[in-house]
Amino acid sequence: MPRSQLERVWIVGASIVSVVVMLIGYMFFISPQRDQTSQVGQQVSQARQQNTSLNQRIAAMAAQNKNLATYQKALDAARLALPATSGLPDFLRTLQAIGNATLTNVTDLSVSPPAPVSAPTAAQPSAPTTATSTASAAPNSSLGSAPPAPALYTLSITAIISGTTAHLDEFLRQLQSVQPRAVLISGLVETSNTAGTSSGAQASAANGQTSLQLTMSAFVAPGSSAPAATPSGTPTR
Repeated sequence: MPRSQLERVWIVGASIVSVVVMLIGYMFFISPQRDQTSQVGQQVSQARQQNTSLNQRIAAMAAQNKNLATYQKALDAARLALPATSGLPDFLRTLQAIGNATLTNVTDLSVSPPAPVSAPTAAQPSAPTTATSTASAAPNSSLGSAPPAPALYTLSITAIISGTTAHLDEFLRQLQSVQPRAVLISGLVETSNTAGTSSGAQASAANGQTSLQLTMSAFVAPGSSAPAATPSGTPTR
């Protein structure tokens, strides 16, 4: 059925309006929603990645937690090897206990005051040769801050150990491997039966045993404060 010109104009206008409405709806409603949906998808992906990473960390911490007792035991052993206090009474009793266990006689125990252990330093440059450079360097050195307190101290301990060769070897083995305190043996000298030797060493020499003068160092890591000084010549049995 033929249509009039007015009807055709209305049909074309309605089509154009429909297209415009669709474009406006897409631009103001559908497109922003799609962008928001894409952003939400990215956030979900990032959250999943974070969850995966957290789950891996939780699994690693759970595995470490199973070995917590082992780590604590190693930490306790390290603290016993390098204590924060001198612990001299306990250590001297340990030496006596090792002597009793190895059938050796521990006498003439003495302890020197604690001395700081300084870290090794690099070689210093040679001193300036001109008077001008010497004069200019002196004021700068006075402006420097005080050196930090040492983090490690050493206690020098000496003792006379008497017994058979086999018993002395066992004493030294237990001193370095069995008792928990870390010590460094710096001197081991065989002593003879002289007038200056203690009565215990003389009796050991008379019985055909050997007497050794043992010099060792025990270490202390007190942190910020220095350990209390211990007078030399600590009396023992």
